[in-house]
Amino acid sequence: MCELFVCEKPSVARDLANIISGGYTEKDGHYEGKDGKLYTYAFGHLVRCVDPSTIDEDWGWKGNVHKLPFFTKNIPLTLIDETSVKKQYKNIKTLMGNSDLIYIATDPGREGEHIFRKIYSLSGVQKPLKRIWIKNNTEEGVLKAFRNAKDSTHYEGLAMAGKLREESDLLIGLNATMMATKLSNSSNVLSLGRVQTPTLAMIVNRDKVIEGFSKVVHYSIVATDQNGMKYELVLDKNSQLTKEQAEGIMHSLGSRSDFNISTKERKEKPEKLFDLTELQKYMNKTYKWSAEYTLKITQSLYEKRYVTYPRTSSQYIASDSELPALLEKHADHEWVGTIISNAYKIEPSYIDISKVTDHEAIIITTKVAKGLSGDEELLYKVIFTRFLAAFYPYAIKEETMATFSDHEYEFKAKETSLINPGWRELYGEEIEEGKLKNSTLDGVGEYKVIQKETQPPKRYSEATLLNDMKLAAKFLDEAEEKEMIKSVEGIGTSATRATIIEKLVQRGFVEKKKNQLISTELGRELIEMMPKDFSLYSVKLTAFFESMLSQVEHGQLDEATFYEELEGLVNRIAKEIKGNVKQLTSTANYKKEVITHCPKCKKEVYENQKAYSCSGYKEGCKTTVWKNGLEKLGKKKITKNEATKLLEGKVIKVSLKSKQGKAYKADVIFNLEKNWIEFANKK
Repeated sequence: MCELFVCEKPSVARDLANIISGGYTEKDGHYEGKDGKLYTYAFGHLVRCVDPSTIDEDWGWKGNVHKLPFFTKNIPLTLIDETSVKKQYKNIKTLMGNSDLIYIATDPGREGEHIFRKIYSLSGVQKPLKRIWIKNNTEEGVLKAFRNAKDSTHYEGLAMAGKLREESDLLIGLNATMMATKLSNSSNVLSLGRVQTPTLAMIVNRDKVIEGFSKVVHYSIVATDQNGMKYELVLDKNSQLTKEQAEGIMHSLGSRSDFNISTKERKEKPEKLFDLTELQKYMNKTYKWSAEYTLKITQSLYEKRYVTYPRTSSQYIASDSELPALLEKHADHEWVGTIISNAYKIEPSYIDISKVTDHEAIIITTKVAKGLSGDEELLYKVIFTRFLAAFYPYAIKEETMATFSDHEYEFKAKETSLINPGWRELYGEEIEEGKLKNSTLDGVGEYKVIQKETQPPKRYSEATLLNDMKLAAKFLDEAEEKEMIKSVEGIGTSATRATIIEKLVQRGFVEKKKNQLISTELGRELIEMMPKDFSLYSVKLTAFFESMLSQVEHGQLDEATFYEELEGLVNRIAKEIKGNVKQLTSTANYKKEVITHCPKCKKEVYENQKAYSCSGYKEGCKTTVWKNGLEKLGKKKITKNEATKLLEGKVIKVSLKSKQGKAYKADVIFNLEKNWIEFANKK
């Protein structure tokens, strides 16, 4: 019997062959296990929906804008137009055709399922299918998943949700994008989408509030004691004093009494385990990593089997039954030794099977990490520490409050001290000696008037934007809508939010400056072009869709009903765009001189704010040299001259920097097929 495993990446196929078959021999486009089982792989997505213009020319960039929107069901599939993709697809199709049983071994989730189902559907192969759902990439985890493999019929809802998600985003995004771009006479593609547009609206609205903010100067009265603790005048909520009022009160004071000090202890349980969004937030806030980079490094650790599956939205684990064995594998570590010797148990509230959907929280695995360095080592330590902290005792803080009266006025000082580090010991925190509890009324010095001012909200960072995307319910008023968006955990998913942010930057709608996300003139004009109640600006739209997709996944909503809702939405968005879109005037919306001609379609290449882009985008050409294409390697900007040479197929020498900050020179070339810059000697 010939058994074939179809994986998402070559590295996963090799791992499965080693674990399940005890080793392998490398073949053309696959691996043959020692026991005869076969393991092949995709490179992520190999198959996509066809360009709608191939169905009807009016559905493309050359069509009549007044014949939009278009709508169709079950959009046909085609291969991504890359030589390597076509070759590997042919290998997979042949292997599937020669197999007796196929195991779906792509990443465990909606997109992983969708990647396989598209390949399978396009191939026309009809063979028995089983699903291997790998949550833990260690040997034990893989073997357990293999033993528990289920018939693919258990995942039909998941597969359908993946299909409908891609079609929804194409139908909504392409219709809206083509209409907005054409009706505004924009020379830039005004990309709109059900997740990226409300996300951009959040950034634009925050920026407008900040820039329109008028600070309010107000005053208060403080007195400082011998230990440096400040007692401040207690005012009613939202009360603000003028300088004259504060000085008037201060001059009436002079009879202190009723001095009182009170303390209470507060237990603080360990922080929750990481899901992907929380890990991305932590790394951006602490180390200024982008969400995309955090996902990339976590995925690398997962593929090396050091951490569990990264694209998870859960901060819980289903059971603690496997934790003793996991800890035992790491028993040489000091913290783990303490956990074992003291019989510490993981915080019980973090074990909740009802809060685990497809995947558990991101934690370490039984495989002990060796040979890690740089950012992989740093991120592993972050995940390792958060996991072990969940076993440690609660931290205990002492909260002290001191008050006194002066005539009818009250003054208050507060202090919080760490008196038992508990889990915070793992983060290097130590016991703090409180000062406030030693205060006396006689030790409080003279009053003085201080100036204060209201502060605007801060610009979005990736961490705070990810937080608001996840907690988008706060932007809604209706209780029912709030519950709906909470149920799908905000807009976007853990797996897609990083990509959405990067798309906004790449398309010139948002800039990254000193770990801040700031809307560009083009981004603002795009948002301001439509009415405030434009459907695509609302976070409830994407929540509504994620809710429907979840229902499809769990068999609670049929395909026909989903399509009916989708068609109604596409028509409504089209009506709103046609009734409100205006011609853009943004200075970002202009063409500079032609720098060269596109090597793919021969049309002119222009420089814009973010890139050197082919003007044939309306005909589907995506040739683009991003100005920041080498930024992560230390080169801030690709110049016009360099871009011209790259697009002409020439090798250029550039100055770069290693992760350690060491300068070096390297030859790079533009990969026209993959649309990126790479080292010229890359194998």
